[in-house]
Amino acid sequence: MVFNPFQDHNRYLDKDPKDMTLSELRMLLKIKRMDLQLGWNELEGKIKFWQRVTRSLRESGILDKAKEGIQSYLQKDSPKE
Repeated sequence: MVFNPFQDHNRYLDKDPKDMTLSELRMLLKIKRMDLQLGWNELEGKIKFWQRVTRSLRESGILDKAKEGIQSYLQKDSPKE
């Protein structure tokens, strides 16, 4: 029997784990592990994406220019002594 998590998981959603057979419990555990792994992979992908974005911004010099622009704007607005 080949398990397809995109179709077979529906068989185990409404059933109480107390009423499941040993093979059904194993399948439910496998589903939960796969779901956890998919969630973890998605989180890692998002972290890596934002790391690449910030690295690109830093290497391009955009962040330094933005920081300089903000500092010059704040210096213009500060009261002169």
